[in-house]
Amino acid sequence: MSELHAAKLNAIFVKFSTGGAAYYPSQVLPGSYHAGRDEPALCLAAARPYGIQVHAWHVCFQMKDAPVDRQERAIREGRVQLNRSGRVRRPSYGVPVLCPSHDWNRQQETRAMTELATRYAFDGVQLDYIRWPETDPCCCANCKKRFARDTRCAVRSWPADVIKGGRFAAQYQHWREQIITRLAGDISAAVRQARPSMKISGAVWSDVAVGRRDYGQNWKAWVDHRYLDFVCPMNYVTDPATFSKRLADQRAQVRNRIPLYVGIGAYRLGSGQELLQQISLARRGGADGWVLFNYDDQFRARMLPWLRQ
Repeated sequence: MSELHAAKLNAIFVKFSTGGAAYYPSQVLPGSYHAGRDEPALCLAAARPYGIQVHAWHVCFQMKDAPVDRQERAIREGRVQLNRSGRVRRPSYGVPVLCPSHDWNRQQETRAMTELATRYAFDGVQLDYIRWPETDPCCCANCKKRFARDTRCAVRSWPADVIKGGRFAAQYQHWREQIITRLAGDISAAVRQARPSMKISGAVWSDVAVGRRDYGQNWKAWVDHRYLDFVCPMNYVTDPATFSKRLADQRAQVRNRIPLYVGIGAYRLGSGQELLQQISLARRGGADGWVLFNYDDQFRARMLPWLRQ
């Protein structure tokens, strides 16, 4: 924290939970194998003397670090995503991903975020991976049942009817988007009711159109409905022109209604000079601030010294 303060950084986003595990004593999520000390309490105690904000970063639906028995239970209960072959989808970390169409999963996400907001004196909570993980449909039985019920589409061939070129591809795309938007609204309402002062943010896809089409993430709608207090589009690119264009597009979506803190992919940049260049582009492009991904030993050694200048 003292090093961050010296580099004039005023906030840190710390991953304290995923859709499958908590790195703190939780009444909602099982403890991960990393859990031991009360990490959030220690983090807050370290940050406060330096005036550094702490935002609890939650990775939605991903079962990373979930105990094996919890993963197996979710599979048995039909709460995980399946691919077209009916196999459990494991797109990252080699673990299952909870399906957003399942009521129990969405309720757990809402309860987990509310617990983070009320158990500790965080300055905010951040939603990450609040989307479908792949462009391909989840082929679980619950998705098939809920899609047919919610849209009244007479599905005869699953998933052929809902994939690209299928009879109901457009309806399915919209349905996926609505599932995620409703969840964002549910979490926002629950957190604000539980703790009105809590700041809610989202780490979101850089291109709204691509996010909507491929992942069911329409974060512009979240801004429109005031579900978020600020938004962090992930502009993790190395080309300055692309970075600036994306930022301009994002500002056009937000229209100064909430702060836009642009995400910079520091892990992809080759030098401290490139990092300072993107920070300069963020400022010139009208961003309200910037967020760096991610803080690790490499960033500490290669990038942090440049921020002290």
